[in-house]
Amino acid sequence: MTEVSAERTTATKEQARRAPGIPTDYYDRIFAFEQSHFWYVGMRRIADALLPLREGRLLDAGCGTGGFLRWAIDNGGFVRVAGIDIGGDAIELARRRVPEADLRVGPLHQLPFSDASFDVVVTNDVLQHVPEQDVAASLSELHRVLAPRGALVVHTNGARRLRRERDDWRAYDRRTLVDALTRAGFVCERATYANMVLSAWGALRRRVPHAPSERSAGVPAAAPGRLVSAVGAFLLAAEAALLRFPGVRLPYGHTLFVVARKADEA
Repeated sequence: MTEVSAERTTATKEQARRAPGIPTDYYDRIFAFEQSHFWYVGMRRIADALLPLREGRLLDAGCGTGGFLRWAIDNGGFVRVAGIDIGGDAIELARRRVPEADLRVGPLHQLPFSDASFDVVVTNDVLQHVPEQDVAASLSELHRVLAPRGALVVHTNGARRLRRERDDWRAYDRRTLVDALTRAGFVCERATYANMVLSAWGALRRRVPHAPSERSAGVPAAAPGRLVSAVGAFLLAAEAALLRFPGVRLPYGHTLFVVARKADEA
């Protein structure tokens, strides 16, 4: 399959400046905090513990404002780095943060890249936002653009219980996500919950993950205090250290990671 047509490329550039239903300052908050906030730093550490790949061709599917891509470029030796996001405002901010990356606007179910374009694909906190009717097509597209034996890292919402505010917001348990990836043609190598202690603390306070809204963005409006940052960073770093051991998986958490591969087409 060749590169997508000019018509599709034009269509993706006409996506909304923001994804539907999110706060007006949503991307600005992410841009302000994702390089230094303990949560974003901790999630990158866990992803790196599960799949410490630092070379080849990388796609961040749902790249937001480019924080993961900036980290990947600064810490790896990738020969090609690309990102795509449905929010035009997010991509504008990402171009400021990672001007060397190939950045596009568009949805997961219509990726403007050719077959087998990437050796590593990551998707961070994106899949829970994909409308239900587009999930299968989105996973199929991630499979299509991945090279044989290429790796997919999915980081998504792993809550058992979910405050449902919109149709494009869901939670996955480990079995459900592994089954969805398997149906899309992936071979799942590892699946683990994460954010265990902080999730347990949130559950005790009757707080569960929820969809971004004008009332509750899910992104901090200000930097946390030193104590909160230190405790949060320590807990997530400890999880990352544990997950560096092959076969270790955490039994609980409001965050879920799966590492999968595209089977060798031979």
